[in-house]
Amino acid sequence: MSVINSAIIKDLFSKSGDVTVRPIKINQNNLTVYLFCVDGLINQALFDEAVFRSLKFDPYLERCLTERQMMDYLLEGGAYHVFTSEEDDYDALLKSVLSGMVALIFDNEKKAVVYDIRAFEKRSVQEPTDENVMKGSKESFIEVMRMNTALVRRRIRSEYLVIEQMAVGKVSKTDIALLYISNIADPNTVARIREKINNINIDNLSTPAFIEEFLIENRYSVFPQIMYSQRPDRVSANLSDGRIGLLVDGIPFAYILPCELPMLMQSPDDYANHFLIGSSLRIIRYISMIVTLFLPAFYIAATTYQSQMLPVQLALSTQAAKINVPFSSASEVLGLLISFEILIEAGLRLPKAVGTTMSILGGLVVGQAAVSANLVSPAVVVIVSLAGISGFIMPNQDLSSAIRLSRFLLAVLAAVSGFFGLAIGLIILITHLCSLDNYNTAYMSPFVDVEERNIRDTLFRFPTKYFRKRPDDLVPYNKTKRKDIEEN
Repeated sequence: MSVINSAIIKDLFSKSGDVTVRPIKINQNNLTVYLFCVDGLINQALFDEAVFRSLKFDPYLERCLTERQMMDYLLEGGAYHVFTSEEDDYDALLKSVLSGMVALIFDNEKKAVVYDIRAFEKRSVQEPTDENVMKGSKESFIEVMRMNTALVRRRIRSEYLVIEQMAVGKVSKTDIALLYISNIADPNTVARIREKINNINIDNLSTPAFIEEFLIENRYSVFPQIMYSQRPDRVSANLSDGRIGLLVDGIPFAYILPCELPMLMQSPDDYANHFLIGSSLRIIRYISMIVTLFLPAFYIAATTYQSQMLPVQLALSTQAAKINVPFSSASEVLGLLISFEILIEAGLRLPKAVGTTMSILGGLVVGQAAVSANLVSPAVVVIVSLAGISGFIMPNQDLSSAIRLSRFLLAVLAAVSGFFGLAIGLIILITHLCSLDNYNTAYMSPFVDVEERNIRDTLFRFPTKYFRKRPDDLVPYNKTKRKDIEEN
């Protein structure tokens, strides 16, 4: 590790035109410091006021005889900036300056005084795009991590809220903040997540999937094991329940761990409305999940192998619609499911206005033309459309993608062996979900929990007076949320 020296740093960045390493003569005693900063990352107005003004126009600096005296004066208030610190570690100095800070290098002391006057071009705090509510906060996270931590800190004004900052990526050195409430969260879970973050060995943390694959404990499962949210209020509520949050610089949402399947089926609207309305909406989501998973496979099995299970009129109507169709029910359903996925991908890749138009044309014009040309039957179009629409009700898009893949696999099993294959697929799916463990928390909890009070926020959203305890599998102590009401 090199020592802090202006000549070494200047030689290191000799080919970088945006990095400034220049001498500044302070007084008549021939004391010279070296300015080290990156053009474009610093707040120019604050630099002129806090750094340059104090160096050139402060009369006390004229009387400093040594670099140590000058450093002590700047650190004790002469810097005109409260966020000023001393740095004697070479690697830490490089990371600070390359993230937007300004350093004054003192060669004789082999140290630097660092000013945190970073300035980033950033979006303003806007309304969430995926988690909108009629009643509630309209704020969402942005790409700047420090602004995101401030949004959480404003909602949890507790001295026990801990925000640990780490860096990941040998090249990118991306900032990551680990958030938890120290007197509520399980310290063992916090330690495991911290260890996983410190063990991430990668050059560049460029996409969310990179960090997700290092944090999840079941990498071969398509079901999401990390919940993400754009809403600071939702993250704050989960921190209060004993979970751990994760903010990554450059990513406009927060991760929440440990994650359970019922969390992914919940929406902020459930808590913004009356509990009966919230419960009704949640029941509709669970019904929609069952419909999108099993309806195509059920149709294939019923029409191909066990048509006698359908009502007589429905069976006759289905067979009449298929008279002129040259393909089997399985081929029709699987073909339309694949076409549906192609339309979704095409809509995502095209510009927004064009993508919307293309989706309408693909769904209506092409679908109607396929029916008119006797390539597919009308019943199959209805079945696949209903299953597709039901899949988009899921509040979490990662869960929606996992269900779409599972829907396709169940349809293939039903095409191969009818209801027997569908039953095998259902058993495998349930076994897989029940076997997932997420930081000592069952993925299907609280459905597999014996504690009656833990199911008060699953299929139904009970009134808030029943939310008296934190989940047992998350919090080892400090379980009480409402001390004014005793547990029945």
